[in-house]
Amino acid sequence: MDPPDPASAPPPPNLPPPPVGAPTPAPGSLPPPPGPLPPPPIRPLVPRGPDGTPVRPLSLQDLPPAIAAKLQFDAAAPKRLRTADLPAPVAEELRQLWDGIVADVYDQVAGVSRRKALGRDQVQQVLQRVASRVVHAERVLIVAAVHAPVPASAEWKHVAMAGAGGAGAAFAEELAVLGSAGTAVTVAIVAAVAGEVLETYVAASARTVQYERAHRSPDAAIVVTDLAEAGGFGNSANRRANVRVVREAADWLGQQLIERTARRFARSLVPVVGVAIGGGTSAAGVRKVTKLPLRPPAKEELVRLAEDLLTDPAATEEVWPSGRALDAGDGR
Repeated sequence: MDPPDPASAPPPPNLPPPPVGAPTPAPGSLPPPPGPLPPPPIRPLVPRGPDGTPVRPLSLQDLPPAIAAKLQFDAAAPKRLRTADLPAPVAEELRQLWDGIVADVYDQVAGVSRRKALGRDQVQQVLQRVASRVVHAERVLIVAAVHAPVPASAEWKHVAMAGAGGAGAAFAEELAVLGSAGTAVTVAIVAAVAGEVLETYVAASARTVQYERAHRSPDAAIVVTDLAEAGGFGNSANRRANVRVVREAADWLGQQLIERTARRFARSLVPVVGVAIGGGTSAAGVRKVTKLPLRPPAKEELVRLAEDLLTDPAATEEVWPSGRALDAGDGR
Protein backbone atom coordinates (compact mmCIF):
# COMPACT_ATOMS: atom_id res chain seq x y z
CA MET A 1 0.00 0.00 0.00
CA ASP A 2 1.38 3.38 -1.04
CA PRO A 3 2.06 5.94 1.75
CA PRO A 4 -0.50 8.78 1.96
CA ASP A 5 0.19 11.87 -0.05
CA PRO A 6 1.15 14.75 2.38
CA ALA A 7 -0.69 17.20 0.17
CA SER A 8 -3.97 15.37 0.75
CA ALA A 9 -3.58 15.19 4.57
CA PRO A 10 -6.23 17.09 6.62
CA PRO A 11 -5.20 20.42 8.17
CA PRO A 12 -3.93 20.39 11.75
CA PRO A 13 -6.63 20.64 14.42
CA ASN A 14 -7.83 24.04 15.67
CA LEU A 15 -6.91 25.69 12.35
CA PRO A 16 -9.47 26.69 9.69
CA PRO A 17 -9.20 24.85 6.36
CA PRO A 18 -7.32 26.71 3.64
CA PRO A 19 -9.49 28.62 1.18
CA VAL A 20 -10.39 26.93 -2.09
CA GLY A 21 -7.60 27.29 -4.61
CA ALA A 22 -4.99 28.32 -2.07
CA PRO A 23 -1.58 26.68 -2.41
CA THR A 24 -1.01 23.80 -0.08
CA PRO A 25 1.73 24.59 2.48
CA ALA A 26 4.77 22.39 2.43
CA PRO A 27 5.05 19.77 5.15
CA GLY A 28 6.57 21.15 8.34
CA SER A 29 5.99 24.80 7.41
CA LEU A 30 2.97 25.29 9.69
CA PRO A 31 3.62 26.61 13.23
CA PRO A 32 2.89 24.16 16.01
CA PRO A 33 -0.43 24.66 17.78
CA PRO A 34 -0.21 26.77 20.97
CA GLY A 35 0.28 24.84 24.19
CA PRO A 36 -2.05 25.02 27.19
CA LEU A 37 -1.99 28.14 29.37
CA PRO A 38 -0.02 27.86 32.61
CA PRO A 39 -2.20 27.28 35.68
CA PRO A 40 -2.88 30.31 37.90
CA PRO A 41 -0.71 30.59 41.01
CA ILE A 42 -2.11 28.57 43.87
CA ARG A 43 -2.97 30.72 46.89
CA PRO A 44 -3.00 28.78 50.14
CA LEU A 45 -6.47 28.46 51.59
CA VAL A 46 -6.91 29.87 55.08
CA PRO A 47 -8.37 27.25 57.45
CA ARG A 48 -11.85 28.16 58.68
CA GLY A 49 -13.88 27.18 61.68
CA PRO A 50 -17.36 25.57 61.69
CA ASP A 51 -19.04 28.96 61.23
CA GLY A 52 -16.87 29.79 58.20
CA THR A 53 -14.73 32.38 59.99
CA PRO A 54 -10.96 32.07 59.37
CA VAL A 55 -9.03 30.66 62.30
CA ARG A 56 -6.54 33.53 62.06
CA PRO A 57 -6.80 37.19 61.03
CA LEU A 58 -6.54 37.70 57.30
CA SER A 59 -4.07 40.03 55.61
CA LEU A 60 -3.94 41.73 52.23
CA GLN A 61 -1.75 38.85 51.01
CA ASP A 62 -4.71 36.49 51.50
CA LEU A 63 -6.83 38.41 48.98
CA PRO A 64 -6.63 38.21 45.17
CA PRO A 65 -3.95 40.70 44.05
CA ALA A 66 -6.40 42.89 42.12
CA ILE A 67 -8.70 43.22 45.14
CA ALA A 68 -5.81 43.83 47.53
CA ALA A 69 -4.49 46.63 45.31
CA LYS A 70 -7.88 48.38 45.44
CA LEU A 71 -8.29 48.06 49.20
CA GLN A 72 -4.84 48.96 50.52
CA PHE A 73 -4.44 52.15 52.53
CA ASP A 74 -2.68 54.24 49.88
CA ALA A 75 -5.36 53.47 47.28
CA ALA A 76 -8.59 53.46 49.29
CA ALA A 77 -8.22 55.44 52.52
CA PRO A 78 -9.92 58.86 52.65
CA LYS A 79 -7.60 61.81 52.23
CA ARG A 80 -8.28 62.89 55.83
CA LEU A 81 -6.47 59.78 57.05
CA ARG A 82 -3.53 60.29 54.67
CA THR A 83 -2.85 63.92 55.50
CA ALA A 84 0.72 65.00 56.13
CA ASP A 85 -0.44 67.06 59.13
CA LEU A 86 -0.40 64.01 61.39
CA PRO A 87 2.79 63.03 63.23
CA ALA A 88 4.60 60.16 61.50
CA PRO A 89 3.92 57.55 64.25
CA VAL A 90 0.20 58.36 64.16
CA ALA A 91 0.01 58.15 60.37
CA GLU A 92 1.84 54.81 60.44
CA GLU A 93 -0.51 53.40 63.09
CA LEU A 94 -3.54 54.37 61.00
CA ARG A 95 -1.94 52.71 57.98
CA GLN A 96 -1.29 49.52 59.94
CA LEU A 97 -4.84 49.54 61.32
CA TRP A 98 -6.34 49.94 57.84
CA ASP A 99 -4.19 47.31 56.14
CA GLY A 100 -4.55 45.03 59.16
CA ILE A 101 -8.37 44.81 59.18
CA VAL A 102 -9.43 45.52 55.60
CA ALA A 103 -9.00 41.89 54.46
CA ASP A 104 -11.18 40.57 57.29
CA VAL A 105 -13.85 43.17 56.57
CA TYR A 106 -13.85 42.27 52.86
CA ASP A 107 -14.04 38.56 53.69
CA GLN A 108 -17.09 39.23 55.86
CA VAL A 109 -19.07 41.27 53.30
CA ALA A 110 -17.95 39.80 49.95
CA GLY A 111 -20.78 37.95 48.26
CA VAL A 112 -23.40 39.58 50.49
CA SER A 113 -26.00 41.89 49.00
CA ARG A 114 -25.36 45.59 49.48
CA ARG A 115 -28.50 46.02 51.58
CA LYS A 116 -27.56 43.19 53.93
CA ALA A 117 -23.89 44.20 54.10
CA LEU A 118 -24.86 47.70 55.23
CA GLY A 119 -27.42 46.44 57.73
CA ARG A 120 -26.84 46.96 61.43
CA ASP A 121 -26.48 43.24 62.22
CA GLN A 122 -23.87 42.65 59.53
CA VAL A 123 -21.88 45.75 60.49
CA GLN A 124 -21.93 44.63 64.13
CA GLN A 125 -20.56 41.23 63.12
CA VAL A 126 -17.78 42.86 61.12
CA LEU A 127 -16.83 45.17 63.98
CA GLN A 128 -16.78 42.34 66.51
CA ARG A 129 -14.50 40.37 64.21
CA VAL A 130 -11.87 43.13 64.18
CA ALA A 131 -12.63 44.62 67.61
CA SER A 132 -9.42 43.59 69.37
CA ARG A 133 -7.22 45.20 66.71
CA VAL A 134 -9.29 48.37 66.64
CA VAL A 135 -9.16 48.77 70.42
CA HIS A 136 -5.40 48.16 70.36
CA ALA A 137 -4.96 50.91 67.76
CA GLU A 138 -7.08 53.28 69.85
CA ARG A 139 -4.88 52.75 72.91
CA VAL A 140 -1.70 53.17 70.87
CA LEU A 141 -2.94 56.51 69.54
CA ILE A 142 -3.91 57.73 73.01
CA VAL A 143 -0.33 57.12 74.11
CA ALA A 144 0.87 58.82 70.92
CA ALA A 145 -1.31 61.84 71.71
CA VAL A 146 0.38 62.25 75.09
CA HIS A 147 3.85 62.26 73.53
CA ALA A 148 3.02 63.87 70.16
CA PRO A 149 -0.34 65.70 70.28
CA VAL A 150 -1.73 67.01 67.04
CA PRO A 151 -0.62 70.65 66.74
CA ALA A 152 -3.24 73.33 67.37
CA SER A 153 -2.69 76.88 68.54
CA ALA A 154 -6.07 77.11 70.30
CA GLU A 155 -8.54 74.72 71.90
CA TRP A 156 -11.29 75.41 69.37
CA LYS A 157 -9.00 74.20 66.57
CA HIS A 158 -9.02 70.69 67.99
CA VAL A 159 -12.82 70.80 68.03
CA ALA A 160 -12.89 72.08 64.44
CA MET A 161 -10.38 69.44 63.39
CA ALA A 162 -12.53 66.66 64.83
CA GLY A 163 -15.62 68.07 63.12
CA ALA A 164 -13.87 68.22 59.77
CA GLY A 165 -12.56 64.69 60.24
CA GLY A 166 -15.99 63.31 61.13
CA ALA A 167 -17.62 65.02 58.16
CA GLY A 168 -14.86 63.83 55.86
CA ALA A 169 -15.21 60.23 57.01
CA ALA A 170 -18.99 60.37 56.55
CA PHE A 171 -18.59 61.81 53.05
CA ALA A 172 -16.10 59.06 52.18
CA GLU A 173 -18.58 56.43 53.38
CA GLU A 174 -21.33 57.91 51.20
CA LEU A 175 -19.07 57.85 48.14
CA ALA A 176 -17.77 54.38 48.88
CA VAL A 177 -21.16 52.70 48.85
CA LEU A 178 -21.76 53.95 45.31
CA GLY A 179 -19.06 51.65 43.94
CA SER A 180 -18.93 47.88 43.52
CA ALA A 181 -20.63 46.06 46.37
CA GLY A 182 -17.77 44.12 47.98
CA THR A 183 -14.94 46.64 47.79
CA ALA A 184 -17.14 49.72 48.28
CA VAL A 185 -18.83 48.43 51.43
CA THR A 186 -15.44 47.34 52.76
CA VAL A 187 -13.96 50.82 52.26
CA ALA A 188 -17.01 52.42 53.90
CA ILE A 189 -16.77 50.26 57.03
CA VAL A 190 -13.00 50.55 57.41
CA ALA A 191 -13.18 54.32 56.85
CA ALA A 192 -15.74 54.57 59.65
CA VAL A 193 -13.52 52.56 62.00
CA ALA A 194 -10.35 54.51 61.20
CA GLY A 195 -12.23 57.81 61.49
CA GLU A 196 -13.40 56.95 65.00
CA VAL A 197 -9.87 56.01 66.06
CA LEU A 198 -8.55 59.26 64.60
CA GLU A 199 -11.19 61.21 66.55
CA THR A 200 -9.96 59.56 69.75
CA TYR A 201 -6.44 60.74 68.93
CA VAL A 202 -7.64 64.31 68.36
CA ALA A 203 -9.60 64.29 71.62
CA ALA A 204 -6.62 62.89 73.53
CA SER A 205 -4.40 65.54 71.95
CA ALA A 206 -6.77 68.31 73.01
CA ARG A 207 -6.83 67.02 76.58
CA THR A 208 -3.04 66.62 76.70
CA VAL A 209 -2.54 70.21 75.56
CA GLN A 210 -4.95 71.42 78.26
CA TYR A 211 -2.86 69.77 80.97
CA GLU A 212 0.39 71.06 79.50
CA ARG A 213 -0.92 74.64 79.38
CA ALA A 214 -1.70 74.29 83.09
CA HIS A 215 1.95 73.24 83.63
CA ARG A 216 0.88 69.67 84.31
CA SER A 217 2.64 66.49 83.21
CA PRO A 218 -0.14 64.18 81.95
CA ASP A 219 0.34 60.52 81.12
CA ALA A 220 -1.79 58.11 79.10
CA ALA A 221 -3.60 56.89 82.22
CA ILE A 222 -5.06 60.26 83.14
CA VAL A 223 -6.01 61.02 79.51
CA VAL A 224 -7.75 57.64 79.06
CA THR A 225 -9.75 58.24 82.23
CA ASP A 226 -10.79 61.72 81.07
CA LEU A 227 -11.87 60.43 77.65
CA ALA A 228 -13.98 57.73 79.29
CA GLU A 229 -15.60 60.18 81.71
CA ALA A 230 -16.48 62.52 78.84
CA GLY A 231 -18.13 59.59 77.07
CA GLY A 232 -20.28 58.66 80.06
CA PHE A 233 -18.11 56.38 82.20
CA GLY A 234 -19.50 57.12 85.64
CA ASN A 235 -16.87 55.68 87.97
CA SER A 236 -14.06 58.18 87.61
CA ALA A 237 -15.42 61.69 88.23
CA ASN A 238 -13.06 63.79 90.37
CA ARG A 239 -10.96 60.73 91.20
CA ARG A 240 -7.26 60.25 90.74
CA ALA A 241 -6.35 57.91 87.92
CA ASN A 242 -5.24 54.85 89.88
CA VAL A 243 -4.55 51.49 88.23
CA ARG A 244 -8.01 50.02 88.77
CA VAL A 245 -9.86 53.09 87.53
CA VAL A 246 -7.63 53.33 84.46
CA ARG A 247 -8.12 49.67 83.54
CA GLU A 248 -11.89 49.93 83.89
CA ALA A 249 -11.94 53.17 81.92
CA ALA A 250 -9.81 51.71 79.11
CA ASP A 251 -12.01 48.62 78.78
CA TRP A 252 -15.16 50.73 78.80
CA LEU A 253 -13.70 53.12 76.23
CA GLY A 254 -12.83 50.26 73.86
CA GLN A 255 -16.33 48.81 74.08
CA GLN A 256 -17.86 52.21 73.43
CA LEU A 257 -15.64 52.70 70.39
CA ILE A 258 -17.13 49.63 68.69
CA GLU A 259 -20.72 50.53 69.60
CA ARG A 260 -20.25 54.18 68.61
CA THR A 261 -18.80 53.20 65.25
CA ALA A 262 -21.84 51.07 64.44
CA ARG A 263 -24.27 53.87 65.36
CA ARG A 264 -22.43 56.57 63.47
CA PHE A 265 -21.89 54.36 60.46
CA ALA A 266 -25.64 53.93 60.03
CA ARG A 267 -26.26 57.68 60.34
CA SER A 268 -23.40 58.61 58.01
CA LEU A 269 -24.99 56.74 55.11
CA VAL A 270 -27.91 59.18 55.00
CA PRO A 271 -27.07 61.40 51.98
CA VAL A 272 -25.93 64.95 52.87
CA VAL A 273 -27.50 64.78 56.32
CA GLY A 274 -25.02 62.06 57.25
CA VAL A 275 -22.10 64.38 56.58
CA ALA A 276 -23.53 67.05 58.87
CA ILE A 277 -24.29 64.53 61.61
CA GLY A 278 -20.83 63.00 61.33
CA GLY A 279 -19.07 66.33 61.64
CA GLY A 280 -21.28 67.62 64.43
CA THR A 281 -21.03 64.46 66.51
CA SER A 282 -17.24 64.34 66.24
CA ALA A 283 -16.88 67.99 67.25
CA ALA A 284 -19.26 67.51 70.18
CA GLY A 285 -17.23 64.53 71.40
CA VAL A 286 -14.02 66.55 71.59
CA ARG A 287 -15.82 69.51 73.15
CA LYS A 288 -17.10 67.28 75.99
CA VAL A 289 -13.54 66.27 76.80
CA THR A 290 -12.23 69.82 76.90
CA LYS A 291 -15.08 70.99 79.17
CA LEU A 292 -14.12 68.61 81.98
CA PRO A 293 -12.18 70.02 84.95
CA LEU A 294 -8.60 68.84 85.14
CA ARG A 295 -8.21 65.71 87.24
CA PRO A 296 -6.30 65.86 90.57
CA PRO A 297 -2.68 64.80 90.07
CA ALA A 298 -1.58 61.31 91.02
CA LYS A 299 1.61 60.64 92.93
CA GLU A 300 3.43 59.64 89.75
CA GLU A 301 2.71 63.00 88.15
CA LEU A 302 4.01 64.89 91.17
CA VAL A 303 7.20 62.84 90.99
CA ARG A 304 7.61 63.66 87.29
CA LEU A 305 7.14 67.36 87.95
CA ALA A 306 9.69 67.25 90.76
CA GLU A 307 12.17 65.46 88.50
CA ASP A 308 11.64 68.12 85.84
CA LEU A 309 12.56 70.79 88.36
CA LEU A 310 15.70 68.93 89.41
CA THR A 311 16.90 68.18 85.88
CA ASP A 312 15.97 71.54 84.35
CA PRO A 313 16.59 74.42 86.78
CA ALA A 314 15.79 76.93 84.04
CA ALA A 315 12.18 75.74 84.14
CA THR A 316 11.72 76.56 87.82
CA GLU A 317 10.18 79.97 87.17
CA GLU A 318 7.61 78.49 84.78
CA VAL A 319 6.70 75.40 86.81
CA TRP A 320 6.62 76.99 90.29
CA PRO A 321 3.05 78.39 89.96
CA SER A 322 1.91 74.93 88.92
CA GLY A 323 3.59 73.40 91.97
CA ARG A 324 1.71 75.71 94.32
CA ALA A 325 -1.57 74.79 92.61
CA LEU A 326 -0.82 71.10 93.01
CA ASP A 327 -0.07 71.58 96.69
CA ALA A 328 -3.50 73.16 97.05
CA GLY A 329 -4.99 70.05 95.39
CA ASP A 330 -7.08 71.91 92.84
CA GLY A 331 -5.12 70.72 89.78
CA ARG A 332 -5.20 74.09 88.05
